[in-house]
Amino acid sequence: MKTHSTIEERVEYGIEAIPEDQMVTVSLRDLKYVHALLGEFVSFFHQSAHTETLDQVRSFVGNKDAGALHVLWEAYYQRMSRMVAPLALQHDDGRFDHPLPPDFYEGRS
Repeated sequence: MKTHSTIEERVEYGIEAIPEDQMVTVSLRDLKYVHALLGEFVSFFHQSAHTETLDQVRSFVGNKDAGALHVLWEAYYQRMSRMVAPLALQHDDGRFDHPLPPDFYEGRS
């Protein structure tokens, strides 16, 4: 029996419940911010030479105050929350929460 979900499964879970023609209005500035963030992640992780050591990854990721994690928090908690506001009530009911934990939870407390 499967005990964990993959990143692909978690991202796609429940998404089919959203009608393809349902739209939201977003700020072009916020959309560009999120797009640029995703581009930076792609740029960093597409080259294995960037992730040869844990120190390289830690330096890129940073923390909530600086680095990729800082920008990610801004994108997720500030900018994206405005974009997906119409889904907020649906999200609160767990409809988009995969029932299995991610595999990185293994052995963590």
